[in-house]
Amino acid sequence: MFLRFAVKQIDEDSRRPQGVFAAAYDLLDSCRLAQEESSQTRDLLKWFEDNLPIPPDEYDAKRAIFWFKAGSHESIDRMWELVEILRLHDYHVEVHKCRRLANVSYEDDYQVAAYPSERDGRTSIQ
Repeated sequence: MFLRFAVKQIDEDSRRPQGVFAAAYDLLDSCRLAQEESSQTRDLLKWFEDNLPIPPDEYDAKRAIFWFKAGSHESIDRMWELVEILRLHDYHVEVHKCRRLANVSYEDDYQVAAYPSERDGRTSIQ
């Protein structure tokens, strides 16, 4: 099972709902966060930068969608913290669940990247 956290805004490259990381950086740039929220958001994003592997430089992720593996418990727990901040600022965050992904182009211990496909086994959106 794979999980993806996304907002309603459509990403220009993938033409799918924008991921939570992009939304969180946009919110930080908007200067709408109180100091404590800004600090918490920066700390969460820094944790992901330090702990979530980044694909190699030669990997072109323009249209790829990143999904967490269901066993990535610490990453998912921290993602829920980020979701809470976004929701407090009127972002509608959805959780997409998928049983299988057809076009995986990158994988590490915590996540996969896949190009959108009609063959994906999406099971639900919450």
